Amino acid sequence: MLIGEIVQKLNNGAAYEEIASSIKSNEDILRNDLKKFGFHYDNNERKLVFTGYESEYENTLRICYSDISKLSK
Repeated sequence: MLIGEIVQKLNNGAAYEEIASSIKSNEDILRNDLKKFGFHYDNNERKLVFTGYESEYENTLRICYSDISKLSK
């Protein structure tokens, strides 16, 4: 699953636990991995927002989560 798909699902109301389960991960690990890639939950907007460099945004969305999850172990 692509990072962009994960972010979209979370922003549409899916739970971290639900997504983590579907990609065979742990919700804490998923949350931390997304933070490492520049995504943080904005309480005012009630969604994940990208806080990295704007020029990296599109490429970050296209990264396959299973590729980066191997780096976290």
